[in-house]
This record gives sequence, C-alpha cells and structure tokens, in this order.
Amino acid sequence: MGDILEKFSRTAKLNSVEVLEIKDTEDLFERISYDGKNHFRFNKIGIVKAISANAQEGNTLIDASDDFKLSCVLDVDELYVIVEKDKVCSNSFEAYKKAKDEDYLLFVGAESKTADIEKQLISGVQGAKKVIFVLA
Repeated sequence: MGDILEKFSRTAKLNSVEVLEIKDTEDLFERISYDGKNHFRFNKIGIVKAISANAQEGNTLIDASDDFKLSCVLDVDELYVIVEKDKVCSNSFEAYKKAKDEDYLLFVGAESKTADIEKQLISGVQGAKKVIFVLA
C-alpha cells in the first residue's frame, strides 16, 4: 500500500497537484465549518470526497451526478479532494471498477488550464485554479 500511495503522490505532484495529509487541512476545514459531507462548498473553496484514485495517472474519480456536486468542483478557485488511502488503486481500470456503480463520474487530475494562440496560460477557466489532494 505504501508504494501505491507514494506513486500516487509523486504522479499527482508531476501534474502540479499538491498532496497533503488530512491533519494538514484540519485548521482550514474547521475555519470554513466543513462538516464531513461528500460534497461541500464555501465561497470559492470546494471539498469533495473521491470515490477512488489512480496512482499511475495521479488522478481521482468523483461523483458528479447533480448540479450541486458538479458546482463543488467547477465553480471554485480551490478544490480539495479527500482521498481515502485504501481507495488508491494502481491503475485506471482498478479505480474505475471501484466507481462503476456511479452514474456520472468526473476525473480530477489537475487544475484547469488553457492557453490561447498567443501562448498566454490562464488557470481556472473550466474549473478550479488550484487542486489539492488530501490523503485521509
């Protein structure tokens, strides 16, 4: 399990995603009154719990089955994805198998970025400007 978590963290960091332990976010979560729900939004901060995660690609699968759940991911500047350590799988196939019963899934692997023809990079156009994975 330690090797998979290490690979997940390393790959996520290559995607410019910060990986924290749950203890590192306790102050923030308390300050914004996060109540442990699977989907939570406070101002421009979103918190979602991952259904599963993929160590090979450094991404997570989340439930996006209604407008509120989707807005917790897309309509925020900072997105915290809580990943239970035992839900980190070695590859996409295994991660998808854990999430296959959900109707609408969304892969989250990095912050939203886009560039125009003048090569100007802009963050946060189609989603969060910053994504943080929180290992729990």
